Amino acid sequence: MTPRRDGMAGVTLVEMLVALSLFAMVGLAAFTTLDTILRVRAQTDGRLEHLARLDRALMIFGRDLIEADPQAVTLEAGVLSAPLQDGRTLRRYLRAEGELHRQSGTQNADPDLTQTLVPEVESLTFRVLDDGGIWHDTWPDPASDTPASAVDLRLEITGAGTLRRLVPLSQVVPK
Repeated sequence: MTPRRDGMAGVTLVEMLVALSLFAMVGLAAFTTLDTILRVRAQTDGRLEHLARLDRALMIFGRDLIEADPQAVTLEAGVLSAPLQDGRTLRRYLRAEGELHRQSGTQNADPDLTQTLVPEVESLTFRVLDDGGIWHDTWPDPASDTPASAVDLRLEITGAGTLRRLVPLSQVVPK
């Protein structure tokens, strides 16, 4: 502020321009920071949504196998079939069109519902563990007379790497 001769103070044009320039720089810095925060948030939201979908798929797979009849689980040609203990419902897991599919239906019938659990699946492998601790790529294995005790799921997902889920099968106690 520049004092005037008559005792009143005022702001010169140069002082006003300096203040406006400083205000513009602070505003530009704030806008740049806000823009960066919004872009990072959008990327994070997309990743979190993808992870939530993977987590949901693995949870569904695990729940289906826990409810499955371990004596009736079959694995053939990369398709895992798990009849539920109610004796009527069948769940099938397979890779089709580059996606992990879950098919639901009744025994000995075409599936009523096909659900895409995970997109962009490069490969899908299942293995079944018998009570003797031996892994099998097909099940039931005629060379093994022990029941299945666990199922191992391995997914190769484009851009995400390998996911693995090991699910113990509930052992039905004979009555």
